[in-house]
Amino acid sequence: MLTGVILAGGQNSRMKGQNKALLTYNGEHFIVRQVKEMRTICSKIIVVTNDASPYEDCLPSGLSYIPDIYLGHGPLSGFHAAFAKVETDYAWVVGCDSPNISAPAASWMLTRFKKGDYAAVLPIINGKHQMLHGVYRPHLILPIIIERLEMLQYRLSGLLDSMHWLGVNKDDLLGAGIHEDFTADVDTPEQYKDLLHISNRRLR
Repeated sequence: MLTGVILAGGQNSRMKGQNKALLTYNGEHFIVRQVKEMRTICSKIIVVTNDASPYEDCLPSGLSYIPDIYLGHGPLSGFHAAFAKVETDYAWVVGCDSPNISAPAASWMLTRFKKGDYAAVLPIINGKHQMLHGVYRPHLILPIIIERLEMLQYRLSGLLDSMHWLGVNKDDLLGAGIHEDFTADVDTPEQYKDLLHISNRRLR
C-alpha cells in the first residue's frame, strides 16, 4: 500500500559538498536511520540517486536505487523518477537530510486521505509546508510533474497550485500524539552542529 522514497541526489552545496545522507546521528548515518524507520510501514523503499555506490555497503539489500530522468532540476526531478516507478497507491517521500523521520506521522497522514479526494497530505510547521515529509498519491501527481518539467517549471512547491492537498498543522499532529520535530532537516554545517549539540545535551 505504501512505498518509501528517499531523495538522495542533491548537490549538497550548502553543506560544502558533504553528502547529507551519510551524516551521522546517534551513531548511524541519516539514511540508515531513515530506511529502518520506513521498513516498519513500507512494502518497498526507493532511493533516488545518480550514484548508489556510497550507500550499498551501509544499507540492507532489497532496496531500489534509481537515477533522475530529468537531470539537474532539484527535488522535482527526484519526485518524477520515483513516481514513475512506484507501484503502490501511496508514497511517503522524504529528503535524505532529515534524521528523525516518523513512521507514526506518515501512518497517521495516510489515514487523512479518507477525509477527501486528496493527492497529498503534508505537514505544515510554523506556517511552512513540509513537502519532504509528505504522503502522496503518485499516479495522480505524475502527469502534473511531467507537465511542469516540460514547461521548465522546476519549483517543487509549484505542484501545490495544481493539485488538491491537505495540510496538517502542529495542533493536528499533537492531537495524534506526534511531535513536530520529525520534519527537522540539516542544510548547513551550523545546523548539523546544533543537531549534535542538542543530542549530546539530551544524553547527559
